[in-house]
Amino acid sequence: MNLTEATFAVLEELKRMREDGICEVYLEDETIQGLGNALGIKENISPSNDRSLEPINSPISTKRESESQSRTKVVLPLKQKPIEAIKALGVPVSPKNETRFSSPPKLSLPDGDKRSRWEWLENEVRNCSIAKAELETDGQIIFGRGDLDSELFFCGEAPNDEDEKAGTVFGGSSGDLLGKIIEAMGFPVSSVYIANILHWRPKHELEFGHRPPTRAEIQFAMPFLKAQVDIIKPKVIIALGKIATDGFLGFDSKRRLGDVRGNWNDFDGIPLMVTYHPSYLLHNPSKSGKRKVWEDMLKVMERVGTSVSEKQLGFFL
Repeated sequence: MNLTEATFAVLEELKRMREDGICEVYLEDETIQGLGNALGIKENISPSNDRSLEPINSPISTKRESESQSRTKVVLPLKQKPIEAIKALGVPVSPKNETRFSSPPKLSLPDGDKRSRWEWLENEVRNCSIAKAELETDGQIIFGRGDLDSELFFCGEAPNDEDEKAGTVFGGSSGDLLGKIIEAMGFPVSSVYIANILHWRPKHELEFGHRPPTRAEIQFAMPFLKAQVDIIKPKVIIALGKIATDGFLGFDSKRRLGDVRGNWNDFDGIPLMVTYHPSYLLHNPSKSGKRKVWEDMLKVMERVGTSVSEKQLGFFL
């Protein structure tokens, strides 16, 4: 793993921690200095006084609790740092001009059975000029998949490079884990419907990594997602992660995923369960994290009337 990849992985973990309500972590001063050396910061950045330091190419601020301590408090910022600082770390950034997303499409599903309506919608998605303009040279539109009569509708955020290579939604490691969760619930993967908020991979200026969809992109893509929900008519929608939650519940800067996961919400009259994205579990493979997601799935199983065995009740305890 090179420096850019390692830095991106660290930042992804910090963002997930912040979304879960964790706003402070503690690092040894030697670790802070080592990060500075790796990033090319020549001066000593280990705090020797009770003051805040915000190096130009670091998206985190550090502060010593007291002069007698050997650890440094790292504060996860609530506001985005200057774009130059983010780019210096190799982190994908959002496009500056989003006027192309300012007019979400107005869709009117045709009459017919579910299959014919779904095929009409897929054609609309694949021929959307806005989405096609966002694709990289080797990119492709990634539409939802699964049983059109499914009781369960799983929704993530946006395709990544693994999905594009596989040519299907949740086509990589996150999809493998999601499949295991679905099967542990007692459902064949083919019996559920799986989609993303966006049907294209968000474009960014760097060669590595990915970025989450912007608010404008989500609002533009929501009519296509809502049309899929209208066709499937599931008994329960499962929102996987913060982006999907923002799409279904609307944007709230004060909302933390940890505050809403595990609770029932509503989207157009359909029960909505919020839980963590499978990628969260891949980066945080703790038993407690797995148990939280599983408890959410137990509630989903109960809601759709699926029997729950003693073995299933005891998973990840």
